[in-house]
Amino acid sequence: MLEKYEKAGKIAARVRKQAAKKATAGMKVIDLVDWIESEIKSTGAGLSFPCNVSINQIAAHYTSPPNDDTVFCEGDIVKIDLGAEVDGFISDTAVTVIIEGDNGELVDEDGNPLKMPGRLDDGNPVVTEDEIEHRRAIIDASSNALENVISIVRDGVSLEEIGRVVQETMNSKGCNPIVNLSGHSLEQYNLHAGLSIPNYPEKSSVVLKEGDYVAIEPFATDGVGMVNDIPQSYIYSYLRNRPLRQPDAKRLLGWIRDDFTYFPFAQRHLLERYNPRSLNRAMRPLLASRAIYPYNALKEKSDAMVAQTEHTIIVEKDGCNVTTL
Repeated sequence: MLEKYEKAGKIAARVRKQAAKKATAGMKVIDLVDWIESEIKSTGAGLSFPCNVSINQIAAHYTSPPNDDTVFCEGDIVKIDLGAEVDGFISDTAVTVIIEGDNGELVDEDGNPLKMPGRLDDGNPVVTEDEIEHRRAIIDASSNALENVISIVRDGVSLEEIGRVVQETMNSKGCNPIVNLSGHSLEQYNLHAGLSIPNYPEKSSVVLKEGDYVAIEPFATDGVGMVNDIPQSYIYSYLRNRPLRQPDAKRLLGWIRDDFTYFPFAQRHLLERYNPRSLNRAMRPLLASRAIYPYNALKEKSDAMVAQTEHTIIVEKDGCNVTTL
């Protein structure tokens, strides 16, 4: 079991490091997402969830839909969140980068503007050097908080103390944690296994124990420190079988049940058997009947920038084993 957690961690860490270098201005998000997921699967591992690539004030749960024309722009603060699974044993890791390079022409071949999600306007504003340095400070607040938490994780450390370290680290750098996002425990075939690892010192008597597997992910912001759902959803999970009238919907649910019982999936993962129009039609009754669950994308409440850093950790008696270094 330990060997499989470590193998999944090594795969995810390698792909994360390479992805952080590949993301450049003018690149389509879907090209990076496809590369990341292909790299993970080329090792024989599976995806523990669709690769999330959330830009600027979008904190989490953005992954490319079919035919996504979203592009990275110079100065974007981008969260790359990915995971691998080996026989159901999971890794979950994230890094935040500032996009560099030449934006190029931000229009398609017909002259229509490409998407820039998370931007506060419809144009292509210049991000100043001062703004970029400020965004780097937000990233540092997140990564330093994770480093400080790792330094205290051991058998018996309380979740309240972990949250205190996250909050104090971020506050010392002029940032706030996002309090309604948290890390989580992991089990075989279970990405969110029960424990929530807070990013602030909520009152709790719960402690981590030797042998626990947890993903710790401090989200830092220069805003109020809360996220709200936005209407769009790009990631889904299987909930239960349901009686459905439409043949297309029945077939789709059977396929999802067979292939995505344990781990979330993206709509583009279903294009192997459906074109986008028929897929949208088949998915509607699945959502309406709650056969599948949609994860709405999450945006910082005050439209502020967000950074995320994450590692998967195995709790030991006198410390911890970080599988995704």
